[in-house]
Amino acid sequence: MGEIEMMPAANGTWVMVCPCGQAERRGGGVKAWRKFKATILPNQRYRVCCTACGLCMEQRLSYVATGSTRLPPS
Repeated sequence: MGEIEMMPAANGTWVMVCPCGQAERRGGGVKAWRKFKATILPNQRYRVCCTACGLCMEQRLSYVATGSTRLPPS
């Protein structure tokens, strides 16, 4: 694993894992990641950075809600 990975987990939660070992599970109703910084960029892209090691990744949004763009649902 060479980059930050974000994947769905049980019960509608999301897990973010960095190669440095930093990991966080984000449950429904939680508005922000605590151990990662997620930023919406222009052209339906987003950037995620690990607060522990500074590693960042950029990806295209794969989830588009009706009339809005955002990171995958929590």
